[in-house]
Amino acid sequence: MMSTKRLGKFEVLCAWASCGFRGHTMEDLSDHMSQHLKDYLGDKDALEELDEYACLWDGCEFLSMGSPLELEIHAYFHNYHSKLKYVGSQLLKDRHDLPSCTQGAHSNNLVPEGSEGFVCQWEQCDSTFNNPEWFYRHVDNHVESAESQSLNEPQQHQALFCHWTGCDAFFKIRYRLREHMRTHTQEKLVACPTCGSMFSSNTKLFDHLQRQAEPIETLVCEHCGKAFSNERLLRDHVRQHVNQVKCPFCDMTCTTLAALKIHIRFRHCDERPFPCDFCDKRFKNQRDLQKHTEVHNEGSVYHCTVEGCDYSCHTFQTMNHHFKRVHEAGGMSKYKCHICEKVFSWCYTLTLHLRKKHELKWPSGHSRFRYKKDTDGFLKVNMVRFETVEVTKEIMKNMAKKPQSVRRSQRASTSRNCRSSVPPEASPVGSSSPSSCSSSSYSSELSGAEDMASQASPNDSPVYSMMSTVPQLEEDPKLFSQDDCDTSGTSGAVQALTEVARGLGMDVV
Repeated sequence: MMSTKRLGKFEVLCAWASCGFRGHTMEDLSDHMSQHLKDYLGDKDALEELDEYACLWDGCEFLSMGSPLELEIHAYFHNYHSKLKYVGSQLLKDRHDLPSCTQGAHSNNLVPEGSEGFVCQWEQCDSTFNNPEWFYRHVDNHVESAESQSLNEPQQHQALFCHWTGCDAFFKIRYRLREHMRTHTQEKLVACPTCGSMFSSNTKLFDHLQRQAEPIETLVCEHCGKAFSNERLLRDHVRQHVNQVKCPFCDMTCTTLAALKIHIRFRHCDERPFPCDFCDKRFKNQRDLQKHTEVHNEGSVYHCTVEGCDYSCHTFQTMNHHFKRVHEAGGMSKYKCHICEKVFSWCYTLTLHLRKKHELKWPSGHSRFRYKKDTDGFLKVNMVRFETVEVTKEIMKNMAKKPQSVRRSQRASTSRNCRSSVPPEASPVGSSSPSSCSSSSYSSELSGAEDMASQASPNDSPVYSMMSTVPQLEEDPKLFSQDDCDTSGTSGAVQALTEVARGLGMDVV
């Protein structure tokens, strides 16, 4: 992070009602903003609270409903955001090799909404702040004053512990603890001076610009066909196709720990910390609450803008679905069953068809099927996920813990699904591309949906279908001997998964 002391001539413009004040320290900017807020909100003791408070920062349309404190938090974040954009402009001064941001400046002054302020959750500290600059400095003071403690080991090694509520992480270097704290505070260190997007490191800002460069034809992901402007971006993208983290509560697997946390929150937790102000409903995140709140608006607030269309609805999301289905897609059916070739207009009608007609199941941890565009332009069920060998071994262990009778009934069910599949010539082999956490494959639970399921072995065992190659992964020679693996040029990852699948009583096609 480039501190203001290292930024040289630090200078940030105040854009509150086109003020034009130039601050040279964050203290100057904060004092200046507090005066704006005092003039705008008046004496809190003498003035009756208004129903709404509009942000006067140029280009911002934020509206605080009945809460002057929410506006204060929002206004101070504009100061902090301006500082990050200045840091970004200084970083890019000497980087002429990077392309310019093409996302436009329409969102340059938009900042995230946050009505509850900033609360420090370091143990025995409940300090609250309405200014992000002071909050992040306060947390950094905790990091600086943290003392090394002994680990519960014979060697008595020393480490710096994170004392944030519910966290037991520890680090040998103070710098690593500081980096870790940003996962709790969501602190950003730099912003794009053109579009205003904020990032947690300089490298992510550079990636933001490089992703907007013209892609190179030779740097194409073999799994989804997406092209990239450099090799590192391609490598980072390919990792997103491999699920490496397994849920401890079900067989769901994710590409990242962050994705797993989201899965656990929505699938395995009942906590709903976001209440609706107009009814008794509660929600698991702010976005769902905002979508729901639109339902309480009187009348049909969204009207279709296409000439001759009289459609109207309560929510923006519903209007967006209407536009895509009726106008953008020309009203044509775009979902197709991969087994019987029947087409549908809506994904949920295809889901019902797959469940009722073909008796297919979605994988553990998921609440629905996922669909991917095929070579014929139709969206079809996505049937591939790539697991690391370690994750697959963990799934094996979980299956081994199940009673034999349960496993037999599951295999019998999947075998029936295999036999009900379509002939090989009617299936678009290799059409579906690999997916991330939310687009998981069907493994043995959905083997009846695999395009090549009809090629099952004579003993009708379940089929684990690999529909394209996977990135090369390191293979553990202790786990998979050369005699057990196919030596016909298949990658080590596929060989390893082949062996794991055999251990589960499945054939890899």
